[in-house]
Amino acid sequence: MPLGQGIVDVFEAIPRRIEMSGHAPTWRITGPTFDAAWQFAQEALDHPVVTDREDRSRWWPRVTITVTTDPALAETAPPMEELRKPPPVPEQVRRERPVALWNDEEYAESFSPLEEIFVHQEEVRAARRSVPRQRDDRSTHRADA
Repeated sequence: MPLGQGIVDVFEAIPRRIEMSGHAPTWRITGPTFDAAWQFAQEALDHPVVTDREDRSRWWPRVTITVTTDPALAETAPPMEELRKPPPVPEQVRRERPVALWNDEEYAESFSPLEEIFVHQEEVRAARRSVPRQRDDRSTHRADA
């Protein structure tokens, strides 16, 4: 496999990666979407309950859920329907990122972090390929010379 393809594969796998931290009875699980993190929690733990959700997006969308297997903590958890819904996107963020919103679940599944980089690099390369506008030598000569 060419090195370039290996790098692309690694960067494309990062947004889909699931991370788990913490220890019994409470863990934090981070994934590309709420459903992906929740599915992992159900497979990894016995009868987990989601107690909190945190969305963030620096380079690509990520959702972190806090889950517990402690019945006392599970009683204080908000309803699952509330946690499943992404938080509302502030108007300022909508104006800054009109292409795709950071909490868009479908966008998280199809996001390629290198895609935007490649598009930008291609625009820069195309700009460099164009011939710079030449000065008109006649306008620089003095008539009395």
